[in-house]
This record gives sequence, structure tokens and C-alpha cells, in this order.
Amino acid sequence: MKKRYSNSLIQSFLTLLLFISFFGINTIFAQITTTDTTQVIVKKKKEPKPPVDYTPISFRVGLDLWSMINNARNPNILRFNGNAEITFNNVWFLVLEGGYGDALSFKEIPNSFEYQNTGYFGTIGVEYNVLHRLLDREAIVLGAKYGFANFSHKLSYAIDDRYWDLEAVDTDKIRFSRQVNEDNMAFSWAEINAGMKVNLARKGFLSHIYMSYLFKIRMQVSQPKDVLAKPTTIAGFGQNDKPVNLGFSYFLSYEF
Repeated sequence: MKKRYSNSLIQSFLTLLLFISFFGINTIFAQITTTDTTQVIVKKKKEPKPPVDYTPISFRVGLDLWSMINNARNPNILRFNGNAEITFNNVWFLVLEGGYGDALSFKEIPNSFEYQNTGYFGTIGVEYNVLHRLLDREAIVLGAKYGFANFSHKLSYAIDDRYWDLEAVDTDKIRFSRQVNEDNMAFSWAEINAGMKVNLARKGFLSHIYMSYLFKIRMQVSQPKDVLAKPTTIAGFGQNDKPVNLGFSYFLSYEF
């Protein structure tokens, strides 16, 4: 009887010891797992972003090929447009743009008129590369600019109507004509643009060549007052029939 009781006591003790050992192993394993997980989390912590350098690194000059294409399509329009920009580490661009415009429109039948607008324009503003952390030479840009133009225009017209000459009762039609010349007029606008700048190559001469596509929204700020004839087209702005005008430019630029 005592032997059976001793065997039972020994079995109970071994069972308890096995349970304690199993519980201890699980506890240690859990601590190791927690420690490893903590180490993984520490490794995944994001490093602070390096500060952006705004040092000027290049100077570019370009020509708007789109204006030249429009010259070829319409012989009554003559426009030239160029730009110059300073690149601040491919993050910010200080952009100057300027050009010349000469537009002619006319009509001959039934009443004739001829309108010509000639002038110069310029814009100044900045563009920001929204992907400067991913692109080292190319750019996707958003920009804002201020534009101004100085121009003169000439309007000549002739109207066939007896109303303009009451004494000519025996003539069916009398040709009344007039010419208006106005010089040194000013016009200004604000401009928002978006586009991209693409480098043609990484090495050689083509590494200095950039193509730039720009879509523009121009909003009228001021225009001439007390004029005899409202300007219909403005160099650099385009058609003046609405306060908001859309535009497009395609620049081919060389980087020094």
C-alpha cells in the first residue's frame, strides 16, 4: 500500500515538473519573439528626409516651336516666343518668357474691315517640380506667372450705306470709311501652367537638350481703357474676347 502511494506521489511530482517546464519554455519563447518583433519594428522606422538644396545648378534658353508651327499654318499671324530659366537643383525654376506678335484679320464683303495688332510681351514667374525627390533631371511642374504686353493696333473699315451721306439721294450706295490708330497700350494677365520637362539623353550633346510641354490658363488682370476700338488679340495672351484664355507651348531648350 505504501509502495502504491509512493508511486502515485512520484507520478504527480513528475507531472507537475513537466507542466512547469513546458510553461517556462513558452514564456521564454514569447519573450524572444517579442524582442525580435521589437527589433523588426525598430528597423522599419523611417529616417528623416534630407534637407532640399536650392542651389542654382543650370541656366537654359529655349524657343517655342508651337508658335512657329502656328506661323506656318496661318500666314496672317507672325509670332515668336522664347524663354530663359534658372534651375534650382531641379526643384524650383525661375522662368522668364518673352516674344513678339503681329496678327492681321480682315473681311472684304459686304462691308470691309482690316485689323492689325502688333506688340511685345513678357512673363515672369516660378515653376515647382512636384516629383523632385524621384526625378533628378526631368520634371513635372506646376507654375504661376505674371504677364504683360505693350502693343499698338490699327483698324480700317468701310461701310456701304446711304445713312452715312444724307445728301447723296441719287446714289444707291455711298462708301463710308474710317481708320483708327492707337499706340502704346498696356495689357496684363495672371497665368497658371502645368507641364513636363524631359531631357533627351544622359550623355553627349543631347544631354544638354530639353523638351518642355506647358498647358496655360491665362486670366485677364487689366486692359486699356477709353479706347476707340477694343483690342481683339494680344501678343502673349491671345484672343481678347473672354477674360480667361487657354494656351499651349512646346519649348526646345539648351542647358548651359
